[in-house]
Amino acid sequence: MGQPEKVGRPLVLSASRRTDLPGFHAEVCAARIRERAARLRTRPLYGVVFWTRHLVPFLRGGALHDLVRLELANPIVNLTITGLGGGRLEPATPRLDDALAALPALVDAFHGEPWRVRWRFDPILSDHSRLDDFARIAAAMSALGVPTCTFSFPSYRSLKGDLTPQFEAAGIRRWRDEEKPAVVRALAEIAGPLGIALLSCAQPENLAMSPRVSAAQCIPADVLTRGHPDRAACGLGRDRSQRTHCLCVESEEIGRYDDLCLGGCAYCYSKASAFARS
Repeated sequence: MGQPEKVGRPLVLSASRRTDLPGFHAEVCAARIRERAARLRTRPLYGVVFWTRHLVPFLRGGALHDLVRLELANPIVNLTITGLGGGRLEPATPRLDDALAALPALVDAFHGEPWRVRWRFDPILSDHSRLDDFARIAAAMSALGVPTCTFSFPSYRSLKGDLTPQFEAAGIRRWRDEEKPAVVRALAEIAGPLGIALLSCAQPENLAMSPRVSAAQCIPADVLTRGHPDRAACGLGRDRSQRTHCLCVESEEIGRYDDLCLGGCAYCYSKASAFARS
């Protein structure tokens, strides 16, 4: 699907910011990517960026394995592992032990190149996110060569409106601003010696909390360029349809809000979540 003969404006597909498309609709995800690639005429498919909490669909025998391993020239995955999987706040997310055990096979599926896996410890929840879990995940990622961790603190507004009642019902306390710097410094102190770059997603205020923190680009021009078979520069600008401080490059979203996410995460901001319809 690299189609290097096409010389028009490059296309990056996002699968998906709106819902965990790989996790709960893997066959649909694969079909949409293949269908979109088949309809390209003058535009090259430059890369595909997946967003998920679920590794199994990418492993051997999964609906996305052959697509990623054999058909896509330039795949990347934003993989969220928080340590809360299988618990009350993330009931349908893989448990930590299971997720860590599957990481080597995930790296293998993504062309055996660990920098194509972008770990997210996100969001950081007051009284629930644990530094011990962060350290354990970071050690596993570092051992495999995964180079980054993206984080953010929760947003209390989304397209669903005010999320405060949802957070309060889940027993998630709102962060106080004065608490955050110590948390960020603690993450940086763990990640730095392991060679993991700590990236803040769309929250520039976090950059002042530690010199080891940089701004995140979750659909990243530099990684896409590195992964392109011809090392052709991405050449895409910032996606202005996203939040003000989002630095992601332009992409085409293939997820839909009616692709219901069954994850049940208590803090989810998406209109595609089952929580939103309960």
